[in-house]
Amino acid sequence: MKKIICTVTAALLTVCAFAQEIKIKNDEVKLDDKAVAYIEGKKPNLQILSLDKQYSVSAELKFLESTGKRWMILKSAKTGKTNEVDYKKFNPLNQQKSVIEAFIDKGFVSADGLNTEAIENFINGESSGVGNKIKDEANAANGKQKRIEGYQVTIDDAGVIYSAITKDPNNKKIGNIKIVSTTALGVQKYEVYDLDQNLIATWYNMSSKHPGYDKFLYEELITFDNKVFKIKYESSGANIQYRLSADKTALNIVNELIDNKYVLQHQGTAR
Repeated sequence: MKKIICTVTAALLTVCAFAQEIKIKNDEVKLDDKAVAYIEGKKPNLQILSLDKQYSVSAELKFLESTGKRWMILKSAKTGKTNEVDYKKFNPLNQQKSVIEAFIDKGFVSADGLNTEAIENFINGESSGVGNKIKDEANAANGKQKRIEGYQVTIDDAGVIYSAITKDPNNKKIGNIKIVSTTALGVQKYEVYDLDQNLIATWYNMSSKHPGYDKFLYEELITFDNKVFKIKYESSGANIQYRLSADKTALNIVNELIDNKYVLQHQGTAR
């Protein structure tokens, strides 16, 4: 019971920390109307200072144009060393506030002011690798996009799937995709079949249960062998002029399957 109470208390403290109201005016940072620090400079180079301005740490705001992902490089004025931090959340219209929210998330600032010890321990400690991770993810996404372009997937309005992965130059059909249910919010469920009409995968929009799978699925695709892939719903195809051949979600579902070695065709017979 004591352990449960401690866990709940910690969770409540975390929620309260992020519920603090942040105000920045004339470079002064206030949490719940209490001054805690200063933030100065012009993006992308900012300085975060203690209230007495005897301690400062620089933050260089970084941006990867190809993905829109952002992070910061913190530099210690004491040691000259650096380390990278990601954002709790990012608001391009209020980048100073985004920096302070990240500092709160990392325990670098609180109602007691800057935690200079925590900041210095982080900067002078093990590299977080945030920047490299963001760049690696971007490279992986670019590689995936190039692979997908090579599949040359198209879907006609009847749901027949065609792709360049077939060996027969005269027959590019690999399967079918059909809409199972819709609401006013758009398509709620798709099913993908191979050429032998074996069900290969099902995609769910809203939180749903799938037979034989014990977790709820939300904007996720589940295959016949219970592998799950996240695929967001593209609502641009859900309009009054709807055509399955222009349905981006359907196309993304098929491309995701192929990219994960589900070639359809006669896949169901090879189970």
